[in-house]
Amino acid sequence: MAQNQTINRIVDRVNDFNRRVRDLEEKIRNLTARVNTLDDTLLQKTESLSDKIQELEDDISELRGRVADMEVSVKEINRDKKSYVTEQDLEEIESYMDLMNPINSSFVTEKEVKELTENTGETLGRDEVEQLIDRKLKNHRKQNINEDTG
Repeated sequence: MAQNQTINRIVDRVNDFNRRVRDLEEKIRNLTARVNTLDDTLLQKTESLSDKIQELEDDISELRGRVADMEVSVKEINRDKKSYVTEQDLEEIESYMDLMNPINSSFVTEKEVKELTENTGETLGRDEVEQLIDRKLKNHRKQNINEDTG
């Protein structure tokens, strides 16, 4: 009987070892399945990230091109800007236009000039006429300044 007990204990141990081996094999299969799933997921994520990185690189490349185009445009604008009329130029033109405006200005006609020179007996030279025009311009500018400030 002692032999039967020993054999029973050995059989129980072998059965226990078999059960443990099956449990370990099942755990290994489960771990293998999980590792395979993780590998697949990792590959998919890597491919997705690679695609997104490529898209970003393409976008960055496009943006670099656009920035370069903008720099060229800005340089062209700056170069062309030199030929634009300044505000001071516009004010000067406006002043001359106001001065030459027949509604606001009083011009002397050729007939009136001839009558004045005949009455005084003097003829005006070119320099004198230019001086008269300069005085008239100065007076007109003063009037405009007074109107703007008043």
